[in-house]
Amino acid sequence: MDFFIIGVSHHRAPVSLREKLPPPEALEEALRTLQDRNADLAESLVLSTCNRFEVLAVSGQPEAAAKAASKTLARAAGLSLAELKPCLHQYFGLEAVRHIFRVSASLDSQVLGEPQILGQVKAAFRESVHRGRAGAFLHKLMHRAFRTAKRVRGETHLAGGAVSVAGAAVALARNLWGRDLAQARIVILGAGPMAALAANNLKKRAAADLTVLSRTPARAEGLAAKSGAAVRPWSELSTALARADLVIAATGARSPVLTAENLQPVLSGRLTRPLFIIDIGVPRNAAHDVKRLPGAVLRNIDDLNEAVWESRLNRAEEALAAEALVKEEVDKFSRWLARQAHQPTLAALTRKAETIRRLELKKTLSQYDFDSDQRAALEVMTAALVRRLLHDPLIFIKNSSPAGGGCSESRRDCVLSIRRAFNL
Repeated sequence: MDFFIIGVSHHRAPVSLREKLPPPEALEEALRTLQDRNADLAESLVLSTCNRFEVLAVSGQPEAAAKAASKTLARAAGLSLAELKPCLHQYFGLEAVRHIFRVSASLDSQVLGEPQILGQVKAAFRESVHRGRAGAFLHKLMHRAFRTAKRVRGETHLAGGAVSVAGAAVALARNLWGRDLAQARIVILGAGPMAALAANNLKKRAAADLTVLSRTPARAEGLAAKSGAAVRPWSELSTALARADLVIAATGARSPVLTAENLQPVLSGRLTRPLFIIDIGVPRNAAHDVKRLPGAVLRNIDDLNEAVWESRLNRAEEALAAEALVKEEVDKFSRWLARQAHQPTLAALTRKAETIRRLELKKTLSQYDFDSDQRAALEVMTAALVRRLLHDPLIFIKNSSPAGGGCSESRRDCVLSIRRAFNL
């Protein structure tokens, strides 16, 4: 199997590196260029979330293609390969299959059991299909990944009371604030999915004084209507920040919307009252130098681990059950791969046996004066004879694993010997 995954995630890459990665459509274009130069890159999919950026691909030369893809990724991010390489993870064959199954089931997420990742994986697959980059393998693989995630959600309690990244941000905000959030004046920057999740979590915690600001007024109005928040135009950002206690920044901006320059005047008039900023944007919504401002307490998405650790411990037992389901689905996929890998051998052996049967039957029928019933009987008998003779070899071939599976090398060598013995 020539499938691989290469990318970065929150496990190895800090947000300062992840934010440098390009939008997925930019990498899609870069991969298309790579495809033009390397016909072995047969299928590909780009998965981009706030915590990961991965390329899933099928290639006749997976190691060479993975190396080319990593160079393309580094170039698209404006980094040298040496800068990117320590943060890269890569998986090949069944390990890559296991990885995407775990990702889809939210076993690899920063917030264990969070439900948003499956929707993001599905969206990435739809985009791959739309661009004509998904072939038979990715179609089978991704639908199996979706099935695995569905089983984990339905057969375990991994997602029971699950929180999202936005939910973890609200928990962190509560810890920083140190009091009931109903007493805090909170500003949400952005009106996209992450901002909506944050607003929903704040509403559950009875936060009453919410204000939404977005560069897209219609989306801000929609979010405010659902969450009971007030709306301010983006032009009043400084005014909104001046009265705020907590800020949750979740815009999709490619550059910081909160900087030392625009926060300095806001903070200078606050005296001893700090402004807590939880930045869950990738790229970051708050510039790094904001941390150095007196009166500003800044946390970014990498700081959420302190808020999700207890939740992860509580889900440890369910995670083990989910891992067992993932293993079961990987084993099933491995068996499917075995059948696919040996399909040419199965077809060639069956075709050769049938060709010989028909030739010999035709020769026999031409030498004797059989009536129609006798001819039919010979047809049935010879076909049954071939089926009986091929049964054991075909079963043996079907049960032999492709490279990357669990069967021994000697078993795969036997399949090659069968091809040579029958001159297939």
